[in-house]
Amino acid sequence: MSDYRPSWNLGNKWLGEPTINDGRVFLEGCTEIAPGTEGLARLEPLAPEFWGGVRVGSVIAMQEGNHVVGHATVLSVVSRPENFTSEVLVFVDQARQFCDFVEKASDYPLLPRLSGARQRLLELYRTGSALPQVEPPEGIDAGPNPEKPKSWVGFDKFEFYWEVFDPYVDEAPVTGSLSDDLLDVYFDLRRGLDLWDKDVPKAAAVWEWRFHFDMHWGDHAIDALRALHRACREAGSP
Repeated sequence: MSDYRPSWNLGNKWLGEPTINDGRVFLEGCTEIAPGTEGLARLEPLAPEFWGGVRVGSVIAMQEGNHVVGHATVLSVVSRPENFTSEVLVFVDQARQFCDFVEKASDYPLLPRLSGARQRLLELYRTGSALPQVEPPEGIDAGPNPEKPKSWVGFDKFEFYWEVFDPYVDEAPVTGSLSDDLLDVYFDLRRGLDLWDKDVPKAAAVWEWRFHFDMHWGDHAIDALRALHRACREAGSP
């Protein structure tokens, strides 16, 4: 029926596990499609940031829970709001996953916490480097940092590591902290997500993420990845 709201298997994952995402179906030229037949339809994502990987030619499964009830072949992308490019949407998805991981870190034993942090930071850095450069809208303030998640537990004996702050300056190594790295990334991302979810131009959030990627959280992500790579090996990660 038209205005039907199934879930769709877009090939997405949430913290490493397969997930499905909702989207409404509006039929074109008819009110219903019988089982085994085909028809034209317009799909309206309920959370567009999770649809950033959908391309013309994609074949996506329509589901009711785990049960596949149909398939759609994407013929065209008829509209995207401003700044809802695939690069931005993929980053928003990764930013939400990273923040969810940090907020639930106490649920993970040490080794999954280390390997999960490494994977989440790697995806963040990859997608953050593809964010566009945009002009910030005037008069929009991201506000202060959010509070540190009360359940944050750190990384036990792997918490502190040695690093060189600037690889192009001859200087002595200093002590780095994985908790400081991940929480600083978390604060920058969460401020941007708060803007993204408000009724303000999306460019405000994109600018917040991209500017602080270049100036702040990108450094923390890279510093932490080097330490996490060694920590995962020492802790027995494959």
